[in-house]
Amino acid sequence: MASTDPGYAATVSAAGPATTDVPDLWFELPPGFTQFDLLEVPEERVLRMAEAVDSLFAGAATPLQKFSLVISGEYALQTAIAAGAEHVSACLLRMPDGELSQGTLSVLVEGPDVGPQEQDRQGSARRTALQWREQYPDAEVALIMLPYGPSALCIRDQELELPGVLFGLDDPIPTTIRHAQFCVPLSTGPGSALFLFMTEDREHWTEYLDLLGGIMKSVSTQEPTDDGPAEKRPTGKGPTKEGVAA
Repeated sequence: MASTDPGYAATVSAAGPATTDVPDLWFELPPGFTQFDLLEVPEERVLRMAEAVDSLFAGAATPLQKFSLVISGEYALQTAIAAGAEHVSACLLRMPDGELSQGTLSVLVEGPDVGPQEQDRQGSARRTALQWREQYPDAEVALIMLPYGPSALCIRDQELELPGVLFGLDDPIPTTIRHAQFCVPLSTGPGSALFLFMTEDREHWTEYLDLLGGIMKSVSTQEPTDDGPAEKRPTGKGPTKEGVAA
């Protein structure tokens, strides 16, 4: 596990390894998020995740809820790693109505090896939005302006079947996953960062939109400080730094 602090910063980079000194983007994760170590051996990661979840949510979640978070988190993590994700974190949150809810955030960065070193960020975001409208005709697609710059936003539902073996069952488990994906063209060069949040909990989608809005507003090229993040939003504790690579 990279961090279990109740509020911390993470980085992504299109140009170097996980130890890069010049990340392309900083963003903040709110309390309740736990970041995965993408380079860790899966068996060791599952054990660490189980320990971290048990520590973070002792008394706040049932053993079955904690088990589900670990198993579904590892499944989502393996899927994200296969897709080239640089950052993956899971959350287990207590909603205002008292219900526990979980979701997964992943970040992928694409930086072309050749071509111009600058890009029309507004045009890039607009082209992505048009592509998403064609690809997902039933989705909500929009162009939004973040403090960092323009972004394409797509919200859609996807019908999936999770492998039943993950939960000790013979048959696959049908489920509906809600996706919110933000494509943020990089200001540090060509390419873009794709922030993808997934959850089965559509009942609390309004609360998740507020949470995602805070994460996306924190995206910046500037490192947060102990006095607050680059976008002047306070965090619970001083941020820690994790570098991840494309």
